[in-house]
Amino acid sequence: MLYWRTIIQTILLGDRLKQSETVSLYRRIVSQKAVTVSLIVSFLLSVLLINSTVLAQIQYYEINTELSESGVSTVRMVITFAEPETEFSFNIIGRVENFTAESIAGPVDCEVDVTGISSIDCKLNLTKEKREVKICFLTPDFVRILEDKIFFSGDFTLNKNINSISASLKLPINAFLVGENVTASMLSFPDSVSVFIAEDGRVLVNWRLVNIEKDQSLRFEALYQHIQEPFWFGLRIRHFIFLGVAFAVVFGFIVFRYFRKSEKLVLSVLDEYERQIVNILLTEDRIKQKKIVDMTRLSKAKVSRVIKSLAERGLVEVERRGRTNLLKLKKKKLSGEF
Repeated sequence: MLYWRTIIQTILLGDRLKQSETVSLYRRIVSQKAVTVSLIVSFLLSVLLINSTVLAQIQYYEINTELSESGVSTVRMVITFAEPETEFSFNIIGRVENFTAESIAGPVDCEVDVTGISSIDCKLNLTKEKREVKICFLTPDFVRILEDKIFFSGDFTLNKNINSISASLKLPINAFLVGENVTASMLSFPDSVSVFIAEDGRVLVNWRLVNIEKDQSLRFEALYQHIQEPFWFGLRIRHFIFLGVAFAVVFGFIVFRYFRKSEKLVLSVLDEYERQIVNILLTEDRIKQKKIVDMTRLSKAKVSRVIKSLAERGLVEVERRGRTNLLKLKKKKLSGEF
């Protein structure tokens, strides 16, 4: 009111002030009013922000669910309370198995009543600095088969005000979301979801939610199906190695039997002296003709006639070396590859 009274007095005393001074004073007063209003608005927004934080009972809520091929869900939860709590209760729709809870603040004593709905009541020993609780359990009741598709539905509602939520769902091996978009896959909270491929090749669905009120449902859902692979696709490297070795052994045995059969067939048409020399050549890569004379105790002339006969049949390769011959058996000819 003081400001407006000053303006009126200034206008009435216009003969003492110039018109330009009156306008300048008016603008300065209006500017001061605008600054005052701005400060008030900022203060109210700060109060609202502080109140929203104070009203939140849980500061951070993390839910990680991993699905197995058999449909069992492994759930890991991390809950950071806004203030130290001494008691904490929640329900899980389904049978809870292998339930564990821990906190660095101290022991967490939980009682689990499993019926159609699992009721969990925990006694906590949290402090101002240590307000985090980790929970882990298994359940077979989050997954249902719908014809050739599989539907996941997990309700993680805590009935408390929550500042921030991070939830993830890892599908089984060789499983993929149904359809090409969020709607077809029936993903809950479609505006806050993203889909990735994890390092192990499995599909990973992530949700990010903020400012959740205690009466809001936290049911995460997804529709997926398994991809049938060829039987050989799942074989490991060691299986291929085993099959390769087995094939090599069988193939080698067949070749060996074929070679031995052909060898016996060729040897059967040779005379006694020719077989004697061929058997020596089978054990030697290359051998001098003089050494064969010593080993067979045959005359040089006899050995020369036998070598000539084998060379004419293409069984022996003769190479002149000084005053003697260097002999080599043609094994391809012996195996029947003429």
